[in-house]
Amino acid sequence: MADFQKIRARAVKRKGGEAPLASLLGPMPDNAAVAKITDDRILSTMAERVFAAGFVWRVIEQKWPGFEEA
Repeated sequence: MADFQKIRARAVKRKGGEAPLASLLGPMPDNAAVAKITDDRILSTMAERVFAAGFVWRVIEQKWPGFEEA
């Protein structure tokens, strides 16, 4: 596996520099705030993103309350 610095350098080159890459990545989250997120919320968000990768977002949004309940 390539180390992160090599991957980032390739992304910087492909996107035209640090500024364009940063604009695509968005703001860096606060580590203290992230540490306060409970495991169930992390798992929920990860599962939602995985499901959304293969389905229409509207379907996921309509059915997500049922997933949360389960």
